[in-house]
Amino acid sequence: MNDKFYVTDCEGPLSINDNAYEISDFFIPEGGHFFSILSNYDDMLVEENTEGYLAGSTLKLILPFFKAYGLTEKDLIEFSEDNIFMIDGAYNMIKYIQSIMPCYIVSTSYNQYIKALSDKTGFIYENTYSTNLQLDKYDLNQEEQDKLLDIHDNILFDSSFENIHRIFTNVISKMEINNLIESVKPVGGIGKRDAILDIIDKNNYKPENLMYSGDSITDKEALEYARDNGGLSISFNGNIHSIESASISIASTNNLILAVIADIFNKKGKSAVYDFINDYNNESLETILNCSDNIEITQQLLVNKPSIDIVTNDNKETLNNMTKVVRDKVRGKNIGNLG
Repeated sequence: MNDKFYVTDCEGPLSINDNAYEISDFFIPEGGHFFSILSNYDDMLVEENTEGYLAGSTLKLILPFFKAYGLTEKDLIEFSEDNIFMIDGAYNMIKYIQSIMPCYIVSTSYNQYIKALSDKTGFIYENTYSTNLQLDKYDLNQEEQDKLLDIHDNILFDSSFENIHRIFTNVISKMEINNLIESVKPVGGIGKRDAILDIIDKNNYKPENLMYSGDSITDKEALEYARDNGGLSISFNGNIHSIESASISIASTNNLILAVIADIFNKKGKSAVYDFINDYNNESLETILNCSDNIEITQQLLVNKPSIDIVTNDNKETLNNMTKVVRDKVRGKNIGNLG
């Protein structure tokens, strides 16, 4: 099939949330800081190319502490439903792209959050991939609960890689609650690439017809797959990990530019998108007016002028500095600094 199709990460390109961080911050003492420590440990394991380790495994590592502080799936669902915050333009962007091409979300987020977000935005939930979590299936005995509460304090006191690695390798791995950790397979890193391959296989798509957008280390393999197979690979308000893996970098407080690019890609192909970017950087006003048929999208883009750049070996650090400002503004520094 020659149909174009769009696959996107959720947190970053669509929502400003980091759902797991926010759950931790709400339910666990000093939970935001604690989650950030585990996220940094997770990033180090990914960067060291630890065999068999999946990017996004912070969502596994935090789970024993969810149990220790009494969280249930009902808590996760209700919190997620009440705390969905979309980037400006996202509702119209989702509606528009779903009307012109097949659209999928591939997210490291828990399935409870993705279901809540789909219900709220009108996204087709059957077209989503996320980290499946069955939190209530696993019990925590009193002895292990007490030990985990002590471990929580220990990690806050000593957040070194060596201490955390010792705890998870020599202590938590020997606890019964470790079965909960082992039950979860995060859809991050190669998991996102595998989800794309599944989408392609099930629908007989061609890789070069893929448009993918992401913003973090969990999108690295998916962005590289799109880029290396002739598709459209977009880092949207991305950190250095995503910029280094993408062909295009966008910094914007509004994501409707993705709808414009999707429309061009769908109608005219990849080369037309690159022509649009070159024209846009020479004369943004005229280019937007010429390329967008949707009056509402055009008006919002003229007000919220995005930065759009083709990634080269020479500009990656410059783009990272540019997107960091927008990333922190849109998502806040605590979430913006997560890998």
